Amino acid sequence: MPKIFRLPFARERLRFSLLLFRVTSYDGYSHEKLVVDFVGHLGRSKMTDELPIADVPSGFFEYHADFKEPVFFPWFGKDAPTGGMYKTLMPWGLELNRVAFNTNPKTLQDIQTSFSTTNPPVVVNLGLGSLAFIVQNADWSQAPVLIPMLEAVLTHVKAAIPTEVHLQTTVLGFHVKPGPKPFRETMQQFINAKALGADGTENYGLVLYGPTYTILIDRSLAIPDGLFVKITRVFPAETLISEMASIMWKDEEEFLHRLGFRTQ
Repeated sequence: MPKIFRLPFARERLRFSLLLFRVTSYDGYSHEKLVVDFVGHLGRSKMTDELPIADVPSGFFEYHADFKEPVFFPWFGKDAPTGGMYKTLMPWGLELNRVAFNTNPKTLQDIQTSFSTTNPPVVVNLGLGSLAFIVQNADWSQAPVLIPMLEAVLTHVKAAIPTEVHLQTTVLGFHVKPGPKPFRETMQQFINAKALGADGTENYGLVLYGPTYTILIDRSLAIPDGLFVKITRVFPAETLISEMASIMWKDEEEFLHRLGFRTQ
């Protein structure tokens, strides 16, 4: 999201909400321990205030909810999920010309209705087996709007479908401009290039797989000499949106710190 990980006026509000939740990964380890275990190589050699502020010009956020069973019943109508979704999203700038339906699906999984709001710009895809909430070019300052919006969408879906949400997944991705220290030098602390016989490599990428998360750190294709970070997390069905938001903010803050930056 451009400036996805900057929090101007809303920063303190979100920081306060972080204090309400114990940030714990769902494989039983504290989130702080998880981060330190995998990227502790970088250490904390500088006080946070001495680090440069991260320049994060672009990124995205996705939320996905998988249903326990496919939803097989009339898709349109007064009590259908799509009709209720339209009413739910109207306060955020939804009109009929911003609702689309896949008229030529190859499989049942391809059947979905897409709702595109304008304020803020969000795409909500409602399918037979899942729900997706996609935000491009968003900003953490929009969190006070995006969180209740997603909560309203999820509340409607849970009430409208004759099944339950089985699993929730969040995807947080962002590009970071290089700072005083080249990213190649930073990434060398993760990878033993000499052992791989790759001393002359221009840059490095890294993927970490856990039971409930995947972390990708790679060379940015959008920003010269920049890095791209993508963090995917899987949450139980009962996890609240506010809890997921606090964990995502902690992810962003910690990883930028490990890369040698601070958020503000």
